[in-house]
Amino acid sequence: MVYNPDLFREKQRFTAILVADLSPEQLNVVQEDFGLGATLCSPHPAEELFIHDKRAWSTLSHAEMKRAYPDTQPLLVIDAKTPEDGGIWYLDHFADEDEVEDGSAESTNTLQKIRMGIKDVVILYMNYDIGNSDIREDMDQVDIPLPTPEQFDQEELHHSGLDPIGDRYISPTSVTATPDEIEESTDEEALRVHAPPRPNVVYRLKPDVARQHGLKSQWSLASQAKDIELPDGTVLKFSEGSKVLNVAYDPETAVPKYQKPEGSL
Repeated sequence: MVYNPDLFREKQRFTAILVADLSPEQLNVVQEDFGLGATLCSPHPAEELFIHDKRAWSTLSHAEMKRAYPDTQPLLVIDAKTPEDGGIWYLDHFADEDEVEDGSAESTNTLQKIRMGIKDVVILYMNYDIGNSDIREDMDQVDIPLPTPEQFDQEELHHSGLDPIGDRYISPTSVTATPDEIEESTDEEALRVHAPPRPNVVYRLKPDVARQHGLKSQWSLASQAKDIELPDGTVLKFSEGSKVLNVAYDPETAVPKYQKPEGSL
């Protein structure tokens, strides 16, 4: 068997609130767009969007909404403009004293937030989380004043610049495969794909095996496989000679598997 850890990742739930009267069809588009962004990196996304009905909050400010969800990071807001521009408000955090002192925000009542494309939510969240970018930097791109005022308008929708279809699937995965599922080579041409010092041998999934799992069959380095404990406590044992290979998804054969969480709008 080919073990792909992406199939066993725990779901990360993004919380969104609906504050306008959108039809079920319009909400389905929101979920579909979020799913496109969630499957940008992998056809087996670990992210899901749960939409709560908060239409009674339509007159509240974003700050009031965020204070009602103090531990939710981020809080996403779907409003009447969403069907028109494909956007969603990404409410990040209230500024702290350090941000006020360094000129990033007007006061601690300032909410650092940005309206972005729904398809961009997951990849931008990842960038903010690992420090590849900062929300305030993205706010600069759409001309939000600095320091961030307590009240502001945003005319331009922010996008990541990635195409969820054309750039799919940008993140590789590491799979464990048994000896009958892999092949090895010491051919000079196969070894040449690696920078010096070149290895003595390289491995890849057999082409038919790769296709069955939505993966590319490409020569790569490999390490010895170890037994793996699944989240439910089951232990997968691998025969001698099994390998761990770093492989890329194949957009021609991988099938996106995003599903709306049960109970969500």
